[in-house]
Amino acid sequence: MDNDLFIIDLTSCANTGEIITSVSGAFELPNARERQIGLKFGDIALNQAQMLSIQSLIASWGSELKYLESANEITKELALSMGIEAKFVPLTQEIPPQENVSFEIKPNEGFESFNQEINIEAKDFSANGLNIEPSINFDTNGNNSSQVQNTWEKSADEIQEEISQDVSEKQVMDTYKKAYDENEEEEQTWEEVDYYAPPTDEPVVVDSKQTIYVNQTLRSGQVLEFDGNIVIIGDCHPGSEIKAAGDITVWGVLGSIAHAGSKGNREAKIRALKMNAVQLRIADCYSRRPDGTNIPYIIKSSTFTPEEARIVDNSIVLFKIN
Repeated sequence: MDNDLFIIDLTSCANTGEIITSVSGAFELPNARERQIGLKFGDIALNQAQMLSIQSLIASWGSELKYLESANEITKELALSMGIEAKFVPLTQEIPPQENVSFEIKPNEGFESFNQEINIEAKDFSANGLNIEPSINFDTNGNNSSQVQNTWEKSADEIQEEISQDVSEKQVMDTYKKAYDENEEEEQTWEEVDYYAPPTDEPVVVDSKQTIYVNQTLRSGQVLEFDGNIVIIGDCHPGSEIKAAGDITVWGVLGSIAHAGSKGNREAKIRALKMNAVQLRIADCYSRRPDGTNIPYIIKSSTFTPEEARIVDNSIVLFKIN
């Protein structure tokens, strides 16, 4: 296996939705981009469409899926058939039997002379890779205070939280923002329109770029690219990708990667009935989905709030379409 591989550990992922979430999160680190990627799977059986979806997501970051480890023979054989170097690695490994360790406690200055031998069972106190030694407390007379206590300053959850914070501080891609309060109460407002206003000589603004209409749902692994505007009548699932030189409009749920203004047009816009994109790109600006949003599933409703994404001060901001 190439030592230059960037390894992504997916052994804890139970389904493809969690895999996409973990892979997308890994690419928020700059050193994961434009690299050869290695994936470590648990005992999960992937089909060809799912593997193509993961490959497409990795390729969208300029990287290549080069190596795969799996505890499932089906996934390993599928990877080999697709030209990916693969290896079967079982999840469980035999744990060597624990041994008893004996040691002698020497008296310290100020304590009465004593010589005591204590046998304690050797245990693995490692938490997230940190080896923590058990401590023994003595009273002022040099006696062991009641019992041997295993103590450490930080719990495994606290250590994991600190690791997550360290990773988040290294992220360079911010989340796309909303230009309105999502929780604000909707009010019925009527706009007064003067239908008898005097005529105007102002020309109607027309986009001269060609527009294509796609009347289908884009599924995971599908890529749609066009040198103009794209209008999709349907949903766009996570794992698919849309790339347009002009605007992108989705008459449905946008849950994929969408790149508008791919040739440098910073005036391009991305619109959707429901904005739930894994990643939005407009020209050279990038933004990702806010943390905590459910990636593989979205509850469909009869009421949507259409949104439009555009560049404001070098950041991608979402606006309601009224």
